[in-house]
Amino acid sequence: MTSLVQPHLVPLRAVRVSGATHRERGRARGTLLGEAVLRTSQAYAALFGRLGIAEADQTEAAAASLEATRAWAPETHDELQGVAEGAGVDLLDVARTVARTEILTLAQLPVPGECSTVAHVPGAGERAGGAVSAQTWDWYASFVRCWHLHRVDPVGDEVAHAGFAEHGMTGKIGLNAAGVGVHLNILQHRDDEPGGVPVHVVLARLLTGARSVQDGLEIIRSAGTTSSSVITLTGTDSVAMAELSPGRVTVLQDEGWMLHTNHFLGLDEPVRDPASTTFDRFGHLQRATASAVAPASADDLLPLVCVPPGPGSVAVLPDPAAPEHEQRATLATVRIDPGARTVRMSPGIPQHADEVCLTYQL
Repeated sequence: MTSLVQPHLVPLRAVRVSGATHRERGRARGTLLGEAVLRTSQAYAALFGRLGIAEADQTEAAAASLEATRAWAPETHDELQGVAEGAGVDLLDVARTVARTEILTLAQLPVPGECSTVAHVPGAGERAGGAVSAQTWDWYASFVRCWHLHRVDPVGDEVAHAGFAEHGMTGKIGLNAAGVGVHLNILQHRDDEPGGVPVHVVLARLLTGARSVQDGLEIIRSAGTTSSSVITLTGTDSVAMAELSPGRVTVLQDEGWMLHTNHFLGLDEPVRDPASTTFDRFGHLQRATASAVAPASADDLLPLVCVPPGPGSVAVLPDPAAPEHEQRATLATVRIDPGARTVRMSPGIPQHADEVCLTYQL
């Protein structure tokens, strides 16, 4: 018997974050989230331990990524310090969550990656609207209460943004007021290692600073990342999928449908988890989009990801037969329409997206 709650039944937590400086804005976030920041960090510490990562190695990797952040984005480092101060925790507790993707490169056991992203860029003769995108965010079901929705007011010449983040992070998946949206799917490469600029710091910088897809690509290329992910940048009329791996950024751009799950499309790099469902999910999205008409809005992408839950599905529900700490689930479904300046988020699988939905208008 499992004590886990279905993700779509968990109440949404939403905050508005502002401050005159990055430190003050971080402090405001930490104060609003309170004990949830430490609880999320402790959940990651426990996960890392189950994956064979010693506590000392977790701490060393988190500290190294903090230093990489200080060098690349000192204002973000200041903001993370503020988060720690506001939540009353050590900065390394915040860093453990923010650098979770980088710390996971030390795992001695397979790390799941089950996010699926679909985007559409109108071609000649298609609807007058612009590009739209959607994503399922899949992770361990035990993290169902470890994230929040947020609207973030700018500091200085930054751009306002909205979306969601895990408790302690300053950004993850969302859209900014300039009409640039970001999605994230984890990848794995044989050269991955800890200590680089956290991909979640890169996401935060994209949301506060990118005013176009091209701006976003320049920000990504400037970051010294050491883990692998694909960041999908959705603009008003274009989409770029930037595959990050140590020492390189491979950019995929096209018209029509663009899809990504958890294997490289631009590099010949094998999938490292033998149990990964990435090819099953990618195959479904290919079949679903082959006969789909151009979407009139981001909500039109929902039917493409509303696959009956089960092995290899885009929509993931916790498996009650699995040990609780191994259960995985779709924690959130996100739709982004940069032209309309809207990001819509729902807890759980896309089948429940109309039951509970929060829309931010930027």
